[in-house]
Amino acid sequence: MIPASHTLSRRLAWAILARAALTAAPVVRELMATHEVEEAAAQLATGRVAATGVPDALADLAARDLDHAASVGARLVTRDDAEWPRAVTDLDVPGITAGSPVVLWMRGTLRHSPLAQFHVAVVGARAASDYGVHVTHDVAGDLAERGWTVISGGAFGIDAAAHRAALNRGGRTVAVVATGLGRTYPAPHGELFDRIAETGLLISEYPPDTPAAKHQFLQRNRLVAALSRALVIPESGIRGGTRNTARWAHQLNRPVFAIPGPVYSSASRGCHDLIRSGHARLVTDAHQVIDDLHADPAALG
Repeated sequence: MIPASHTLSRRLAWAILARAALTAAPVVRELMATHEVEEAAAQLATGRVAATGVPDALADLAARDLDHAASVGARLVTRDDAEWPRAVTDLDVPGITAGSPVVLWMRGTLRHSPLAQFHVAVVGARAASDYGVHVTHDVAGDLAERGWTVISGGAFGIDAAAHRAALNRGGRTVAVVATGLGRTYPAPHGELFDRIAETGLLISEYPPDTPAAKHQFLQRNRLVAALSRALVIPESGIRGGTRNTARWAHQLNRPVFAIPGPVYSSASRGCHDLIRSGHARLVTDAHQVIDDLHADPAALG
């Protein structure tokens, strides 16, 4: 039997809303704007509100999501929690159609710390060149050593190099992934994700069993931009997800930095185009990024 609103736990209610948002996000957001969390979830779970695509056994699926998360060492984080990253509320301003996530699922260490504002995203091409990987190791590693948390998307290429550079320098890194935390994508990154969770975080806005889908990677990009104070692009082609992340950063008023590469390299054409168009500032190392941001966690001791 579907529980009534007065017996529905708040945590389960959030999980119900998260599960419903997979297929009916606009309906969920409208309910959340006008009802308490428990009542909004109960209306969806009992079918009192029509929402196309929402499964009948919504409460059961949400309960399984919570169990599945616990089984893989993940947890549900909501706006009720101190751990909720306030920066994502920037996605709720007019003109941002996607909006902020209903909930987040996290695996790893707590992230509410005095230095929580020192997060910088380092993203780029999946088909990275040796040059791109080398530059990423230097830039992301130096940022991590200076106390910045390096955020990236957990993908092949520049993303993986950024995560590994932060870890190898004893820094902290956050991977924002486009699948549920019960699935490792890409599959070869299981060991990398385990390392990230030891000192940093894996973050997803999707229930634990959610498989990969193309639109989720574009949604993931907005979250990478929102959680970061700035975006650094060591290498990027003229097309691809990196340009999408840069557009999100512009919408959210996050500065974008791009590192130039060899003039004949197609792998750096995206960086060169962003610089030439004035959509990114040219930098060649982490110190220039820090100087432009006028912030340095290392200076705080």
